[in-house]
Amino acid sequence: MSEGMLAAIAGVAAVVVTLAQWYFSSRAASRQRDVEMTQWGHEVIDVMAEIETACFPLSPETRCSPSEIEKLSQQASALVDKGRLFFPNVKTNDQHDFLGLRVGWPPSFFRAKHSDDSGDDEGLRVEILDYVLRACYVARHLAIGGGGDKKTLRAQVWQSRGDFVSLLQKEMGSSLREKGSDSAGAHVPKDPRLWELPERPLTLPQSGSL
Repeated sequence: MSEGMLAAIAGVAAVVVTLAQWYFSSRAASRQRDVEMTQWGHEVIDVMAEIETACFPLSPETRCSPSEIEKLSQQASALVDKGRLFFPNVKTNDQHDFLGLRVGWPPSFFRAKHSDDSGDDEGLRVEILDYVLRACYVARHLAIGGGGDKKTLRAQVWQSRGDFVSLLQKEMGSSLREKGSDSAGAHVPKDPRLWELPERPLTLPQSGSL
């Protein structure tokens, strides 16, 4: 085999190795991003659940002080900015305001979602962060003793949390485990007294026996 042929084979092999390294490196980076995004999502869900409860506690003994609620608003605000590490603001070009709408070229009309918490950030905030920001604003409203129907505020945060989870699932896409229709759950009555009796017997120690 001639030296030219050997050199050509070696060149092709080097290209194949380089492409393989790039592929596996890209996959590893994607998996790491999914891990970090999942951790961020967990933090958001926890904070939104706490803010939801603070709006309208079910137990009369559950009381959140204004300082505790302000701490929750601080955490939610930070999570909005942390989310921008995964979802940077959408950049738009050649846009002008017209009757409260953004008009670009080619012509498109959509409401601008300004980055109110971001100072001089450019572009428009992505939708998934809107729901985190909503929870932040509710917490701030509660912290300063704002009025309004607290039960409705709780419903607002509850709905925002559900919408956030749905959008996060779409963003993670193929990283999620797919399940068939045979794995679908059943309706769960909110009143536990309406549930069927448990099939497995539960044995508990007698009171005062420990």
